[in-house]
Amino acid sequence: MFRNAEQARQQVGEYTLFGDIYIFIKDPLPDHINLREILTRVESVVPRPFLYEVESIFIGQFEEFYKMNVNAFFANGAIHVTNQQDTDEDMLDDIMHEIAHAVEIGFALDIYGNQHIRDEFLGKRKRLAKILSMEGYDVNTEDFLELDFSQEFDNFLYIDVGYPELRNHISGLFPSPYSVTSIREYFAIGFEKIFLGYSSEIRTCCPLLFSQISNLYKKYK
Repeated sequence: MFRNAEQARQQVGEYTLFGDIYIFIKDPLPDHINLREILTRVESVVPRPFLYEVESIFIGQFEEFYKMNVNAFFANGAIHVTNQQDTDEDMLDDIMHEIAHAVEIGFALDIYGNQHIRDEFLGKRKRLAKILSMEGYDVNTEDFLELDFSQEFDNFLYIDVGYPELRNHISGLFPSPYSVTSIREYFAIGFEKIFLGYSSEIRTCCPLLFSQISNLYKKYK
């Protein structure tokens, strides 16, 4: 049974993004979440071409969340995002982050072709390795030269160092602890912050990343 007519409309996918990306609500959202407002905010800042790879958005609980220890993911043309949201901002963050991963797939050559982001990311990784080594952590330098996500490396950052402590060491280097884990997350978190209104932070912290995203925006807006 639906609690009200609005919930019934949500369940059958009445909501859309840009009019043609359908939103399917598998499990109900909390009453305080204003999905229409969230989607309007996405449309107001993200150019429609950036959603080229996104065919639909599914909201609810999915077993991949538990397998991957995430609350959102992008796969096979669909963004999946949890319905368990505390605020509109939390849900907007989740959706924007997965849009970033879709953009990365659709515009990989524009983003990574000149290797500017790669060089900036690895340069920051090397500096962080030196910082952590000086702090007495058992650092494997080779781990810091990888671009792709490694669960073992993330465990080192999350468990051995600890994200709260790591945050103290990445000031001016990375926009967040999770952005250290891979070049894809470095891009996605930078993208998310820029389009959520924190562009000055990324411009200062990650100038090459900011430049690449800015150029992409100018090209496809």
